[in-house]
Amino acid sequence: MSRFKLNQKYWLLVLPLVGVMVLIAFVKLKPAPKQHDNALHIPNVAVAKATERALQYSIVGYGRAQAKQVWHAVSEVSGRVIYKHPDLEVGAILKADTILLKIDPVDYELKLAQAKYDLSAAQERVDMIAFNKQKLKQSLALESERLALLQQELTRLTGLLKRGSVSQSAVEQQQSQLFSQQQKVLELQTSLNLIPSDLALAKASVSAQKARMQEAQNLLDKTVLRLPRDSRITQVNVELQQAVNTREALLEASHLGVMKVNAQFNMSQARQLLSQVWFAQNKDNQTQDFPNVAALDLHASLHYYSINSGANSALQWPAKVTRLMQSAQHSNSLQVTLETKNQWLNFDPINHPPLLENMFLEVQMSSSAQPYLSVPLSAIHENTVFIVKEQKLLKKPVKVLFSTAQFAALDSQLVGTVSIGDKVLVTQLLPTIEGMHVNVVEEVP
Repeated sequence: MSRFKLNQKYWLLVLPLVGVMVLIAFVKLKPAPKQHDNALHIPNVAVAKATERALQYSIVGYGRAQAKQVWHAVSEVSGRVIYKHPDLEVGAILKADTILLKIDPVDYELKLAQAKYDLSAAQERVDMIAFNKQKLKQSLALESERLALLQQELTRLTGLLKRGSVSQSAVEQQQSQLFSQQQKVLELQTSLNLIPSDLALAKASVSAQKARMQEAQNLLDKTVLRLPRDSRITQVNVELQQAVNTREALLEASHLGVMKVNAQFNMSQARQLLSQVWFAQNKDNQTQDFPNVAALDLHASLHYYSINSGANSALQWPAKVTRLMQSAQHSNSLQVTLETKNQWLNFDPINHPPLLENMFLEVQMSSSAQPYLSVPLSAIHENTVFIVKEQKLLKKPVKVLFSTAQFAALDSQLVGTVSIGDKVLVTQLLPTIEGMHVNVVEEVP
């Protein structure tokens, strides 16, 4: 029994040693891993040629439609409304020169009649002065002739007095008559000299009465309120038989025809677009006029926008850029005003509906297509591209002017940038290392 235990202890010591020796032999005899050449794993890539493409720079903004011209009807007279057009309601479309309201004209008719009477009296005063002037001229002529005769008679009597043929009293009597006649002629001449000032005053009174009559006529005309242009009624604040006061707001109407949209654009994008269009349009000649954004070669379109469906391309309207201004609400945005014509007569409510006020719109503004050095957007890696030359990748710097849905327009004047015909890498490799070998298997357009 003791010998059995001794043998058992012996194998407990030997077996672990044998296992360790077998493990060491297995590790020593295991073959080394095979070395693979990197050339056997050159990645397959796709490339595209850098070339000139006609690209349009397009930016997107948002704004609400408004009528370009809004008419605020304010009462210029006071009185009771005696007529209201039966269709004068919010949303109604009425033609130009339609009579919308009439205010009781009785008081203004009385003022006009009084003004006409005062004008007639003033005109009669002018006619009377003119008649008196003619009468005074005739009287002055007659009295002047009589004065001359009395002067001759006094001269004759004075001669006879020297010869003793007449008495001194006769001469004095004649001289008294001469003085009286001179006084009469002087009075007539004075009255005649005052005629021009009296006539001017009377004519001024006539002019004043004419102005009062015209004012009365204008007030009478203003008792009838007419629509100046084809318009859509947007607000009505008056009812039939209602008394209105002067300067009271009666209604509001939006003129049909031209709508405007004040759209907000990203400042940097808008500046980039405008600068490129300005340079392309004025690079050959320097204009001396003030800048006019309406003259720039810009293309714009309006698209109906809703939260659920986004921009609905089926509802769109052509537009024209008219002016731009700094946004008062957002310092990093530029406000561009665009205009479009609304077609209300014989309009197609399905394919070409009219633009309505407060409609929220997506505004697309773009330049004309110009040739630019360009590459696909997928080739751009943080202002660099990789070109494939002799099956190796070379890095080149690029400056992106703008991008479209597929391509990036590049600055061809940048030093060391890509050239026309260079094959740029469009496959996304991780990692992408300059100098690594690649295998071109596809060339995309």
